[in-house]
Amino acid sequence: APPEGAPPPGYSVNSYGYWVPDLYIHYGAPYYDPPIYSVSSRGTSGVHEATPVTEASSTPPVSSGGGSSSIGDIKGVDKLLVVAIVVGVGVGIAVAASEGARFEGSVAVHPHHPVHLYNHSGGQRIVPLDELTFDDLRNVERAALSGHEGAGLWLRDAAPLNRKGFTYQFGAGNDSFALPGRLTWRSAGFHFALGYFPSRKLGLLAHSRIQLGDDQSKSFYNTRLGLEAQWYPLSLWRLHLGPFVGGGQSWAASAGATMPAMSGKRPYVSFGALAEFELATRLGLTFRWTEDWLPTVGGDTRALNHSWSVGLAIY
Repeated sequence: APPEGAPPPGYSVNSYGYWVPDLYIHYGAPYYDPPIYSVSSRGTSGVHEATPVTEASSTPPVSSGGGSSSIGDIKGVDKLLVVAIVVGVGVGIAVAASEGARFEGSVAVHPHHPVHLYNHSGGQRIVPLDELTFDDLRNVERAALSGHEGAGLWLRDAAPLNRKGFTYQFGAGNDSFALPGRLTWRSAGFHFALGYFPSRKLGLLAHSRIQLGDDQSKSFYNTRLGLEAQWYPLSLWRLHLGPFVGGGQSWAASAGATMPAMSGKRPYVSFGALAEFELATRLGLTFRWTEDWLPTVGGDTRALNHSWSVGLAIY
């Protein structure tokens, strides 16, 4: 409801009964404007709680599960992988738009802005900000401000990137598919990861990559699932740099006139470099450079395959 009494110096009452500054000089217009007040709006709740911010030889056969695969079999798997990619990207976009883009940081409000105080038993009372006393805060579990009350709410400085907690990451780029005979096929690939950062710089994730292709002369898929550790020791303004290392199991198959027929699974080890540009407190734009080692793919055990991708990380 509109505040009672006369407004303080420098403020006047607008046509809806709210206190507003006579001149928006320092902050500009508020990010959250109070709603149009009416009888029907009485009793509605618009309280938003903030998340606390804290500090060349012959090639041996592919390992177990080996054998050739028909184009029909591969196309059946490809359809399932396409569904997985669509779902993974859709979830990532939705989480980035909601949790990742959520503002965390400092705000500016009128000194007399209402503060909602919640006690341990679930009760609530409202006290103006400039009238808070130590006695008001006894037995209070949490406090909240609403930008849809008083004179509005101004967003100030956002808090720096905070990775601590759960994370979901996804992206796309150029991936490599290692074939028997030291052949490597390159095409678009996707990666998805879900994990936890116990600190701001170090995290452990379950990581997967999906690469597939299908046309008149070939059909193939290349999927990987494993664990990955990420570490960001360097920070330059909003740019964060660090390495990662991981490993797990890969499943691949190919067939067609332009590709050798194969089907099987094999272990892999991956490592590389990460670059992340913070877009918000819980959202980063990431670039990955990956080197893969597949020890059973060919006679030369020193061979590495490189890939790159660009994506988003939501924390």
